[in-house]
Amino acid sequence: MPEAGYHDSMAARLVELRLPAFKSMRKAKIPLSPLTLLVGRNGSGKSNVLDALAVLSALAGGATFRDALDGGPAGPLVRGGSEGCAPVGEDAFGVGCSVVVDRIRYHLDLEVSVRPSVQVKSERLWTPRRGGPRRGEPQDLLKTEAPQLESGDIVARWDNGKKGRNPPVTFRASQLLTAQVASRIPATSQAGRRVRGIADEMLAALSNVFILDPVPHQMREYVPEKDIQLRRNAENLSAVLARLLADSETRSVLVEMTSSLSEAQVSEMDTVASDLGDVMVTIQERIGSAVEQIPARLMSDGTLRFLAIAAALLDRPQQAGGSKEGNERTLVVEEIENGLHPSQAAVLLNQLKKSAESGVHTLATTHSPAILDALVGADHSSVIVCSRGTDGWSRTTRLTDFPDYIEIAGRGLLGNAAVRDRLRPGNEITHSDHSLVDILGLS
Repeated sequence: MPEAGYHDSMAARLVELRLPAFKSMRKAKIPLSPLTLLVGRNGSGKSNVLDALAVLSALAGGATFRDALDGGPAGPLVRGGSEGCAPVGEDAFGVGCSVVVDRIRYHLDLEVSVRPSVQVKSERLWTPRRGGPRRGEPQDLLKTEAPQLESGDIVARWDNGKKGRNPPVTFRASQLLTAQVASRIPATSQAGRRVRGIADEMLAALSNVFILDPVPHQMREYVPEKDIQLRRNAENLSAVLARLLADSETRSVLVEMTSSLSEAQVSEMDTVASDLGDVMVTIQERIGSAVEQIPARLMSDGTLRFLAIAAALLDRPQQAGGSKEGNERTLVVEEIENGLHPSQAAVLLNQLKKSAESGVHTLATTHSPAILDALVGADHSSVIVCSRGTDGWSRTTRLTDFPDYIEIAGRGLLGNAAVRDRLRPGNEITHSDHSLVDILGLS
């Protein structure tokens, strides 16, 4: 939690992801809105954006780079592990992000070497100056010096608020430095408390990123009732839903959401328990003149995927005191339309927007023209197009930044326009000269 009295009136909100050199991405900036959609062909780099956010979130927990990226019972966090994060032929990768707290932006930029060892090459926590003759210039709150070869430590200087050169502190190079600030920078001065508070805000925003990659066939079994923290593959979905269903208001929302996205006549949602006390979620459906209870083991893949998304949207992280206020979650989902009938795209998008109002923002990839068609004009600035340039690197471009955006949007639904028209980026953006259907990977 942030230092007492420092920025405790508003939660940190993740607003930008930067990928100067990560996997196939080069010099990419992804602004994060309450609902951000990544579109593009297979191999364009969409998944790499999600991987980068997963990497930052994992490192925020304080684990070593090796443990966070290469360890764990399920294997590496991202494809290729730590070495796979570096662009092909390179020995380091770079990622960064920005958060907003009380309308002030704070930035974290990180470069990590992966050979011969996995450790910090450079790290910088900074914010624009808000006053004085140098207003707008970067103010380094924490910045590393050049790393020492074959050393497991790295020196960084922190802003002590005094004239002259900032004092040095030695950090472990095997971990994110920002995650070590609380144990390395003293809280005996206002400047020290400020740096510690800002580091805490950055870590809180990254820790509240939740990567959801539901696997339906793993959601069809009974699970222990106390297994209530939703996992990435949602295998413990039934236990999470059992907890959410205990709240009557949340139960009503879940039933309404499920009913609106299902052809079946859903009237209720509940759980059943095994003799061992394990639980399985059930849906009550009207079939003919009877009401039948359909357990998770009989539900379709699409229904289970949707229930996992619904659970992630409704399951707000709690503060230590039990309050859910002040916490914001960034939900990350790949191919959010998977298992969803095109006619229900607008229903899902409306639910994602509604969840954003209560502090759950969504970053998702999509190949669906129906999803794009369901967007209103105000949503188009939150659509990020991923594509490969003629040099082979992936880049990202906000849809509304394309020179022919107005022409395309003016012709009708975006999904339909995508399969007919041509994007013509300006010279400052390097894309191969493909039709929009090629760039977005739509059919």
